Amino acid sequence: MASGAKWDPRFAAAGRGVVTDVDHDLTSDEVADKFREYISGKTVVITGCSSQSLGAEAARCIAQHGTKRLILASRSESRMRQVIECIRLSSELACEIIPVEMDLSSQQSVRSAAAEVLKLAPAIDILINSAAACMIPKYTTTPEGIEMTFGTNHIGHFLFTNLLMPALLASANARVVNVTSFGHQFSNVRFDDINFDNGKSYEPFLAYAASKSGNLLFTLGLAMKLGKTNLRAIATDPGSVQTGINRLVTKEESILRGWSLPDGQPNPAIKWTTPAKGVASYIKAAYDPDLANKNGVAITAGGMDQSIAAYALDREGAERLWELSEKLVGQTFEY
Repeated sequence: MASGAKWDPRFAAAGRGVVTDVDHDLTSDEVADKFREYISGKTVVITGCSSQSLGAEAARCIAQHGTKRLILASRSESRMRQVIECIRLSSELACEIIPVEMDLSSQQSVRSAAAEVLKLAPAIDILINSAAACMIPKYTTTPEGIEMTFGTNHIGHFLFTNLLMPALLASANARVVNVTSFGHQFSNVRFDDINFDNGKSYEPFLAYAASKSGNLLFTLGLAMKLGKTNLRAIATDPGSVQTGINRLVTKEESILRGWSLPDGQPNPAIKWTTPAKGVASYIKAAYDPDLANKNGVAITAGGMDQSIAAYALDREGAERLWELSEKLVGQTFEY
């Protein structure tokens, strides 16, 4: 925790609260089998595809269920190639898989990556914004001076998605899937202080929570601005999964927050799920035809997510976030 930050007893309950209805038994493959006809032949872009990530699991599942082209956008090309190699080894695929280096915390990197993706794919059917930073222990900013968690999890994806919009709108039935978390319950977007008083009041979990609220409001914003087009935006919560996103959380802090037992083992009071079950919600959000008329909603693998805080469903908040995001990237996106 940042020096001077005040402990909030809700933090210890946060992990135990990450349950929604994602204790669904279906795996990503089982859901993908159901929607195979909608996966077949599509071009898909996924952010955050390093080893042992939910993005990597989504890539594997989608590649093995008949998608035509899969573009992975992540910070490390070598790690993406490891993921690609694992996918290739698991089965023979006709799917073309292309890695594109992108650091979401750098707007310059995002712009460069988006330009490369547009050259590779003039039409994009599915964009899954899976990448995320979590629990950065010390206050850090992006090259543009934005708090790192918000700058990565929301601003990076806001810019990337809008830059890819020409290709998304070129698809007959495009979808943007934004990955959120129950953690959003602990902070709305910090509209008046995204940088935590220049780090003086920085708290890692609140930074993550605010960014996840940003993902939800961005989903609503996309629906509001592009609802008359062929684009649909869906948010999804994969539930509590042990992945590399937790690598910055020390054993001591995990115990303090109630996410681990004193011996360091995962707290059984939390409904932990597997990557395959968590990613089932990605597949549902991206391909379920029943969601075509539910633009801007949030789901879990088990159905509609009933745990969303009111401020993350607020249309005025969505508009306010859009305007703030445009200001932070120095570009307007009008549709």
